[in-house]
Amino acid sequence: MVMQMMRRKMKVIMWVVVVTFVVGFVYVIMGTGGSLGKRQDKLSRGIAGEAGGQEISTRQYQEALSRSREQYRARFGADPDEAAFRQMEQEVWQGLLGSVILQRAYRQYGIRIYDEEIVGIIKNRPPNELMQDPQLMTNGQFDMQKYQSVISNPQNLAWLVNYENQLREQLPQQKLNLQVLAGVRVTDQEIIRVFQDQNEKVKASYVAVDPAKYFNAQEEVSSTEIAVYYKSHQDEFQAPERVKISFVALAKEPTERDLAELKLKIDDIYAQAAKPGASFDTLAMEYSEDPGSALNGGDLGFFEKETMDPAFAEAAFRLSPKQISKPFQSSFGWHIVKVEERKTEAGKLKVRARHILLRIKPGEETLSQLRTKAESFAEQAKTEEFEKAAQAAGLQAIPTGFLPRGGFIPGLGAFPEALNFAFDEKAGTISQVLEGDGALVVVRVLEKRKEGVQPLADLEQRIKMTVIKERARDKAKALAQQIKSAIKSGQTMPQAAAAAGARFDTTTLMTRQDMVPGVGTRNEFFGAAFSQALGIVGNPVSTDYGVYLIRVEKHIMPDQALLSRQAPQISQQLLQAKQRQAMQQWYNYFQGGLKVRDYRVAGM
Repeated sequence: MVMQMMRRKMKVIMWVVVVTFVVGFVYVIMGTGGSLGKRQDKLSRGIAGEAGGQEISTRQYQEALSRSREQYRARFGADPDEAAFRQMEQEVWQGLLGSVILQRAYRQYGIRIYDEEIVGIIKNRPPNELMQDPQLMTNGQFDMQKYQSVISNPQNLAWLVNYENQLREQLPQQKLNLQVLAGVRVTDQEIIRVFQDQNEKVKASYVAVDPAKYFNAQEEVSSTEIAVYYKSHQDEFQAPERVKISFVALAKEPTERDLAELKLKIDDIYAQAAKPGASFDTLAMEYSEDPGSALNGGDLGFFEKETMDPAFAEAAFRLSPKQISKPFQSSFGWHIVKVEERKTEAGKLKVRARHILLRIKPGEETLSQLRTKAESFAEQAKTEEFEKAAQAAGLQAIPTGFLPRGGFIPGLGAFPEALNFAFDEKAGTISQVLEGDGALVVVRVLEKRKEGVQPLADLEQRIKMTVIKERARDKAKALAQQIKSAIKSGQTMPQAAAAAGARFDTTTLMTRQDMVPGVGTRNEFFGAAFSQALGIVGNPVSTDYGVYLIRVEKHIMPDQALLSRQAPQISQQLLQAKQRQAMQQWYNYFQGGLKVRDYRVAGM
């Protein structure tokens, strides 16, 4: 039926629009919502969080999470694993926060949607996806009369109501986009500058002096020098709000029993796959834990040996077409591979294969025992010293340095729940068990620092190394100046470089966007090379890589006729970049001061 197809396609269309705008765009710095007691109280009253004074109910959150889980099942044919579900939870939460922010923006910008607009769109602007549907075409062209007949049919009222609701959600976002991006323009000068960066070329000879030859980490730097540097470079030492924590992590590792059960399972799947007439495709869809290929019957397409995990490639390239491998392990887990085809392309052997993957992970019983141990430790740590409680439980408490919001925790990586907790609680507070992709974690807040200039005591060693590096760079510049004088006196650049123990080299023809080995890219070297006159040895140029004397050997200006051909593409690229920047600036401004509280951490 046309309408069944329309319902299915429109859900996909509108979901993509909403997710692209909200989930892909919104990033909010969140707090965990205060003390554990407060969070539990909020949850007991059905409040999952707050954003800008507006409550987000647990019902809203759970309904959105259920919809997301259903969409995952529809796409992958199975429930999400633990890591995918945790990511799903965060995306759903960010989506709800995004909706709050959008509603605030609509009110501030006076954005409204009128019934006449909705009616006009439904009548006169069929969705693009439907305009490609063969059932709504006549002689290969979209037939507006057929579409009008469909939307006029009372039997399709339910779809029309659903479509109307989706439009009411989509149109304000489009109007907001138009308002925010209305002033974004690309000038001719910007296009010309990018064109020149891409097409103007120079070739240069250069002498490189490495400051590292003068660097001595044991060199003396007085406390007075350190203090003077600190006082005169305050801007460099500004730091955001930071927190220092100690944490205990219980790794989610499979036990010997888990591994044995996994081996039994993969062997059982292999026994099924090896039976005459067995459908490998069906088994892959049922058992494989590779969401990227499971829906396609485990099909990985054609690939070369070098592009795959070594163990996987070795097994796959040993097989003949239609052969099935015995179970084997790779860095991803246990596999069974079936090769469908082999071919040689441009001298390279390729195979097309299917696989069934079982990931190596702890079983539910193991995870349950791990959670019990983590919860027991968390309770014990609240009544005695954190480090002693960890030691008594056979665990290790790991302290960190000062960490910013949104930072990485050494040994854990990105773990926003842990840092959000630490920033919200006072020093000495211990968290409940926080669950990450690879570990269960308990956190103790050690120390907090407000935004501002870092203390000198924290920076002394860093400043000392900086001063020593600057001294070394000054010596390298002095040597470069001596080399320049030698060249003026009649030595060639290679001769003068060799006599001073420096390096001489010549670039290929390069643009401003290229990278020169040992020199880098888009730095002072390029600025000098593209601005110097031909044949002249310039003054020493300092970069993060070294100190250079440059002589331009060739300078080729771009063909202006090429500009007219490249300008449209350059303009489009610049416009997209400026639009992204404008949206980010708008968002940074608009979400400033928006207080967000996440009460879900207390458990739902």
